[in-house]
Amino acid sequence: MFTLIVDYAVAPDGGSLALSVERLDGKTECFVINRSFASRGTPDYNVVKSTLRSLSQNECEEIANHLGGLVTDATSIDLVADFIKTLKAQSSKVRDT
Repeated sequence: MFTLIVDYAVAPDGGSLALSVERLDGKTECFVINRSFASRGTPDYNVVKSTLRSLSQNECEEIANHLGGLVTDATSIDLVADFIKTLKAQSSKVRDT
């Protein structure tokens, strides 16, 4: 599914996180956890979105399972763990995003 983590960042919008990964097809996909101040209290808060596709519940679980194997340095461990936790929570929600 993915070959490596390309980049990661914390946004100055209140805590949104971004994680860019290289896919097997060579494309870079960026996942973002929306934690902006503006989204707090809305259904969009703490939801993971992709720059390339809509994410179904099943895809969220599958992505979460693959991300753990990509951690290559101590700095990214907590960030990737946060994405895994958020994706798993999103996969158990009733609605797809």
